[in-house]
Amino acid sequence: MQKSVQHSLIATAVAAALGFSAAAAAETDVYGKIHVSAGSITQDVAGVDNSATAVVSHASRVGFKADKKLENGMAVVGQIEWEVDTVGDADKSSADLIKARNSYVGLKGGFGEVRVGIHDTPHKMSTAKLDPLSDTYADYNNVVLTDTRAKNVIAYLNKFGDISVALAYAGGNDAVTAENNGSATSAMIAYSAGPLYLTAATESFADKTAGQTESSNKLGVGYTFGAVTLGLVYDIEINKDAKDDTATYASLQWKVTDAGTIKAAYGQLDYDSAVTKDRTFSAVAYNHKLDKDASVYVLYASGSDNGLAAKGKLSGDGTAAVVGMEFKF
Repeated sequence: MQKSVQHSLIATAVAAALGFSAAAAAETDVYGKIHVSAGSITQDVAGVDNSATAVVSHASRVGFKADKKLENGMAVVGQIEWEVDTVGDADKSSADLIKARNSYVGLKGGFGEVRVGIHDTPHKMSTAKLDPLSDTYADYNNVVLTDTRAKNVIAYLNKFGDISVALAYAGGNDAVTAENNGSATSAMIAYSAGPLYLTAATESFADKTAGQTESSNKLGVGYTFGAVTLGLVYDIEINKDAKDDTATYASLQWKVTDAGTIKAAYGQLDYDSAVTKDRTFSAVAYNHKLDKDASVYVLYASGSDNGLAAKGKLSGDGTAAVVGMEFKF
């Protein structure tokens, strides 16, 4: 209760500073997450192994969200969220230090919910819960390459009992002369009941050139038995006028105590090519909750043939041995 009151006071103060009335800000929540790690990393640069001690911000963020009920029974929803580099990475440009995340306005009611703005596509949303090492060096996006947060999105979300569905159209370039260049369509369906989670998703892109990903079809399954949760993601990347690639990702979470969880993951991107080497990575971590909003972890991740390059930003045969902390507010 105290935390909710504090957030309302902060939101009111921010709204007042921006020139809005206190009444308009009363239903606005401030939220965020700071996620940083420090440790040793290695990577190949021009065939030479390099190592460094790195302090990194992993998708730390801050945002505002509101949910206002209307007299007709529907509700207006809104969210504005930014990613913030909390350590000031010297390798990043000023444009990367603060950048937009999901930010939208929408309407929800008995028909479901419609959102318009910047938004994760349903394809991205479908398997997010199956990535226990998300936003670390061992994020599954090292091998699952189609994971889109799109602009100019119109999205529809609904739930029918244990079944969730989502559809979205992303307009791509909004310039009149570009005619929605780079537009995309995305859809997902998911079943969640008891220990089982099943999902299927698809995403297709317009105006792609030869060799680029034209569409992606993904399946995911998660199952919990006792203290153990298993996850599996399979993704087919269909490339325009070229061979197709497949990504496989498997994860395990084992809750060893009320506060402690061991996590492990393996991922592989199998190129349909005799020339390009397949990407692989593996990782193991221990996460310890300090309370419901804060946790610390140790992580070791190792990648082969750019296995940690896409998300971990470690080229070649890269490794990361780090200690991290997450604090949600």
